[in-house]
Amino acid sequence: MNASNVERDHAALSETQDVSADWALLAVQGPEALARLGVDVAPFTFHEGDVLGVRCLIAGTGYTGERGCELGCAPDDAVALWDAIIDAGVVPCGLGARDTLRLEVCYPLHGNDISPDRTPIEAGLGWACALDKDFTGVEVLRRQKEEGTAEKLVAFVLDEKGIPRQGMAIEEGGTVTSGSLSPMLDQGIGLAYVDSALASPETKVTVDLRRRPRAAHIVKKPIYKREE
Repeated sequence: MNASNVERDHAALSETQDVSADWALLAVQGPEALARLGVDVAPFTFHEGDVLGVRCLIAGTGYTGERGCELGCAPDDAVALWDAIIDAGVVPCGLGARDTLRLEVCYPLHGNDISPDRTPIEAGLGWACALDKDFTGVEVLRRQKEEGTAEKLVAFVLDEKGIPRQGMAIEEGGTVTSGSLSPMLDQGIGLAYVDSALASPETKVTVDLRRRPRAAHIVKKPIYKREE
Protein backbone atom coordinates (compact mmCIF):
# COMPACT_ATOMS: atom_id res chain seq x y z
CA MET A 1 0.00 0.00 0.00
CA ASN A 2 1.04 3.63 -0.39
CA ALA A 3 3.82 4.34 2.10
CA SER A 4 2.12 7.45 3.51
CA ASN A 5 -1.06 5.50 4.34
CA VAL A 6 0.30 2.24 5.74
CA GLU A 7 -0.90 2.74 9.31
CA ARG A 8 -4.36 4.04 8.32
CA ASP A 9 -4.96 1.32 5.72
CA HIS A 10 -3.71 -1.47 7.96
CA ALA A 11 -6.01 -0.30 10.76
CA ALA A 12 -8.99 -0.44 8.39
CA LEU A 13 -8.30 -4.03 7.33
CA SER A 14 -9.03 -6.57 10.04
CA GLU A 15 -7.00 -9.75 10.51
CA THR A 16 -4.17 -8.68 8.22
CA GLN A 17 -0.42 -8.56 8.60
CA ASP A 18 1.55 -5.49 7.54
CA VAL A 19 4.38 -6.74 5.28
CA SER A 20 5.15 -3.37 3.67
CA ALA A 21 8.73 -3.39 4.95
CA ASP A 22 9.34 -6.71 3.15
CA TRP A 23 8.93 -5.07 -0.27
CA ALA A 24 10.64 -2.46 -2.40
CA LEU A 25 8.69 -0.94 -5.29
CA LEU A 26 9.93 0.56 -8.55
CA ALA A 27 7.54 1.99 -11.15
CA VAL A 28 8.53 1.95 -14.83
CA GLN A 29 6.11 3.87 -17.02
CA GLY A 30 5.96 5.02 -20.64
CA PRO A 31 5.21 3.76 -24.14
CA GLU A 32 8.46 1.72 -24.31
CA ALA A 33 8.52 0.56 -20.69
CA LEU A 34 7.47 -3.06 -21.16
CA ALA A 35 9.71 -3.55 -24.18
CA ARG A 36 12.74 -2.14 -22.36
CA LEU A 37 12.14 -4.50 -19.45
CA GLY A 38 11.32 -7.50 -21.65
CA VAL A 39 8.05 -8.20 -19.82
CA ASP A 40 4.41 -8.55 -20.80
CA VAL A 41 1.66 -7.70 -18.35
CA ALA A 42 -1.90 -6.61 -19.08
CA PRO A 43 -3.34 -3.53 -17.36
CA PHE A 44 -4.62 -4.22 -13.83
CA THR A 45 -3.22 -7.74 -13.68
CA PHE A 46 -0.14 -9.09 -11.91
CA HIS A 47 2.10 -12.14 -11.84
CA GLU A 48 5.49 -13.24 -10.57
CA GLY A 49 8.48 -13.40 -12.89
CA ASP A 50 12.08 -12.44 -13.51
CA VAL A 51 12.80 -8.90 -14.66
CA LEU A 52 16.36 -8.28 -15.85
CA GLY A 53 17.57 -11.11 -13.62
CA VAL A 54 15.64 -10.12 -10.48
CA ARG A 55 12.60 -11.99 -9.13
CA CYS A 56 9.65 -9.58 -9.00
CA LEU A 57 5.94 -9.22 -8.57
CA ILE A 58 5.02 -7.56 -11.88
CA ALA A 59 1.83 -5.45 -11.80
CA GLY A 60 0.26 -3.77 -14.80
CA THR A 61 -0.61 -0.69 -12.78
CA GLY A 62 0.69 2.84 -12.61
CA TYR A 63 -0.03 6.45 -11.86
CA THR A 64 0.99 8.33 -14.99
CA GLY A 65 -1.64 7.50 -17.60
CA GLU A 66 0.98 5.64 -19.64
CA ARG A 67 1.45 1.91 -20.10
CA GLY A 68 4.05 0.32 -17.91
CA CYS A 69 4.34 -1.66 -14.72
CA GLU A 70 5.19 -1.55 -11.06
CA LEU A 71 7.83 -3.98 -9.83
CA GLY A 72 7.83 -5.31 -6.29
CA CYS A 73 10.97 -7.08 -5.10
CA ALA A 74 12.91 -7.92 -1.95
CA PRO A 75 14.56 -4.78 -0.51
CA ASP A 76 18.02 -6.40 -0.81
CA ASP A 77 17.44 -6.78 -4.58
CA ALA A 78 16.22 -3.21 -5.15
CA VAL A 79 19.58 -1.64 -5.97
CA ALA A 80 20.46 -4.38 -8.47
CA LEU A 81 17.04 -4.02 -10.09
CA TRP A 82 17.41 -0.22 -10.27
CA ASP A 83 20.84 -0.51 -11.90
CA ALA A 84 19.57 -3.04 -14.42
CA ILE A 85 16.60 -0.82 -15.31
CA ILE A 86 18.88 2.18 -15.87
CA ASP A 87 21.22 0.03 -17.99
CA ALA A 88 18.18 -0.90 -20.12
CA GLY A 89 17.87 2.75 -21.13
CA VAL A 90 15.11 3.87 -18.77
CA VAL A 91 15.42 7.47 -17.56
CA PRO A 92 14.89 8.10 -13.84
CA CYS A 93 12.24 10.67 -12.88
CA GLY A 94 11.07 12.05 -9.56
CA LEU A 95 7.68 12.64 -8.00
CA GLY A 96 7.36 16.05 -9.66
CA ALA A 97 7.35 14.44 -13.11
CA ARG A 98 4.83 11.85 -12.01
CA ASP A 99 2.62 14.57 -10.54
CA THR A 100 2.38 16.53 -13.79
CA LEU A 101 1.64 13.34 -15.74
CA ARG A 102 -1.08 12.15 -13.38
CA LEU A 103 -2.64 15.61 -13.33
CA GLU A 104 -2.78 15.85 -17.12
CA VAL A 105 -4.85 12.64 -17.17
CA CYS A 106 -6.79 13.63 -14.01
CA TYR A 107 -5.73 10.81 -11.71
CA PRO A 108 -6.72 11.99 -8.20
CA LEU A 109 -4.09 12.22 -5.48
CA HIS A 110 -4.91 11.09 -1.95
CA GLY A 111 -4.55 13.99 0.45
CA ASN A 112 -5.27 16.51 -2.30
CA ASP A 113 -8.19 15.48 -4.49
CA ILE A 114 -9.55 12.60 -2.42
CA SER A 115 -9.56 12.17 1.34
CA PRO A 116 -11.68 10.73 4.16
CA ASP A 117 -13.65 14.00 4.01
CA ARG A 118 -14.79 13.44 0.40
CA THR A 119 -16.95 10.73 -1.11
CA PRO A 120 -16.36 8.86 -4.39
CA ILE A 121 -19.50 10.46 -5.82
CA GLU A 122 -18.16 13.97 -5.20
CA ALA A 123 -14.82 12.94 -6.70
CA GLY A 124 -16.35 11.45 -9.85
CA LEU A 125 -15.31 7.95 -8.83
CA GLY A 126 -18.76 6.42 -8.53
CA TRP A 127 -17.86 4.01 -11.34
CA ALA A 128 -15.53 2.27 -8.86
CA CYS A 129 -18.32 1.62 -6.34
CA ALA A 130 -20.66 -1.37 -6.56
CA LEU A 131 -23.71 0.46 -5.23
CA ASP A 132 -25.85 -2.65 -5.62
CA LYS A 133 -23.85 -4.30 -2.84
CA ASP A 134 -23.73 -3.54 0.89
CA PHE A 135 -20.65 -1.95 2.44
CA THR A 136 -19.83 0.79 4.93
CA GLY A 137 -21.27 4.11 3.73
CA VAL A 138 -23.20 2.70 0.79
CA GLU A 139 -26.45 4.39 1.83
CA VAL A 140 -24.80 7.81 1.70
CA LEU A 141 -23.36 7.08 -1.73
CA ARG A 142 -26.69 5.81 -3.06
CA ARG A 143 -28.38 8.99 -1.87
CA GLN A 144 -25.69 11.20 -3.42
CA LYS A 145 -25.94 9.28 -6.67
CA GLU A 146 -29.69 9.89 -6.72
CA GLU A 147 -29.83 13.46 -5.42
CA GLY A 148 -26.44 14.84 -6.52
CA THR A 149 -23.83 16.62 -4.42
CA ALA A 150 -23.21 20.25 -3.53
CA GLU A 151 -19.73 20.11 -5.04
CA LYS A 152 -17.95 18.08 -7.72
CA LEU A 153 -14.30 17.50 -8.56
CA VAL A 154 -13.59 19.01 -11.97
CA ALA A 155 -10.62 19.64 -14.25
CA PHE A 156 -9.77 23.12 -15.47
CA VAL A 157 -7.29 24.92 -17.70
CA LEU A 158 -6.10 28.50 -17.22
CA ASP A 159 -6.76 30.88 -20.11
CA GLU A 160 -4.04 33.23 -18.87
CA LYS A 161 -0.46 32.77 -17.73
CA GLY A 162 -0.06 31.34 -14.27
CA ILE A 163 0.33 28.15 -12.25
CA PRO A 164 -2.52 27.16 -9.92
CA ARG A 165 -1.71 25.47 -6.63
CA GLN A 166 -3.57 23.54 -3.96
CA GLY A 167 -5.71 25.71 -1.71
CA MET A 168 -6.28 28.57 -4.16
CA ALA A 169 -9.85 29.80 -4.36
CA ILE A 170 -12.22 29.55 -7.29
CA GLU A 171 -13.91 32.93 -6.98
CA GLU A 172 -17.29 31.70 -8.26
CA GLY A 173 -17.33 28.98 -5.60
CA GLY A 174 -14.73 26.28 -5.01
CA THR A 175 -11.13 25.40 -4.13
CA VAL A 176 -8.18 24.10 -6.14
CA THR A 177 -7.00 20.71 -4.90
CA SER A 178 -4.12 20.13 -7.35
CA GLY A 179 -2.41 22.43 -9.82
CA SER A 180 0.68 22.61 -12.01
CA LEU A 181 2.04 23.71 -15.36
CA SER A 182 1.20 21.15 -18.03
CA PRO A 183 4.39 20.27 -19.96
CA MET A 184 2.34 19.11 -22.94
CA LEU A 185 -0.04 22.09 -23.12
CA ASP A 186 2.28 24.76 -21.67
CA GLN A 187 -0.70 26.03 -19.67
CA GLY A 188 -1.67 26.07 -16.04
CA ILE A 189 -3.98 23.15 -15.23
CA GLY A 190 -5.63 21.74 -12.16
CA LEU A 191 -8.35 19.90 -10.33
CA ALA A 192 -10.82 21.65 -8.04
CA TYR A 193 -13.98 21.08 -6.08
CA VAL A 194 -16.54 23.58 -7.36
CA ASP A 195 -20.22 24.21 -6.86
CA SER A 196 -22.06 21.59 -8.91
CA ALA A 197 -23.68 24.34 -10.97
CA LEU A 198 -20.20 25.21 -12.30
CA ALA A 199 -19.15 21.65 -13.15
CA SER A 200 -20.11 21.52 -16.84
CA PRO A 201 -17.29 21.66 -19.43
CA GLU A 202 -16.56 25.12 -20.90
CA THR A 203 -17.93 26.89 -17.82
CA LYS A 204 -15.86 30.03 -17.18
CA VAL A 205 -14.33 30.41 -13.73
CA THR A 206 -11.74 32.62 -12.04
CA VAL A 207 -8.80 31.25 -10.06
CA ASP A 208 -7.27 33.46 -7.37
CA LEU A 209 -3.50 33.12 -7.88
CA ARG A 210 -2.28 34.86 -4.75
CA ARG A 211 -4.62 37.84 -5.22
CA ARG A 212 -4.11 37.81 -8.99
CA PRO A 213 -7.35 36.69 -10.67
CA ARG A 214 -6.79 34.43 -13.66
CA ALA A 215 -9.48 33.36 -16.12
CA ALA A 216 -9.97 29.62 -16.59
CA HIS A 217 -12.52 27.18 -17.94
CA ILE A 218 -13.75 23.75 -16.92
CA VAL A 219 -12.75 20.91 -19.26
CA LYS A 220 -13.79 17.31 -19.75
CA LYS A 221 -11.41 14.77 -18.22
CA PRO A 222 -8.70 13.94 -19.09
CA ILE A 223 -7.07 17.33 -19.60
CA TYR A 224 -4.52 15.83 -22.02
CA LYS A 225 -4.39 12.50 -23.82
CA ARG A 226 -1.43 11.45 -25.91
CA GLU A 227 -2.31 10.67 -29.50
CA GLU A 228 -1.56 7.06 -30.40
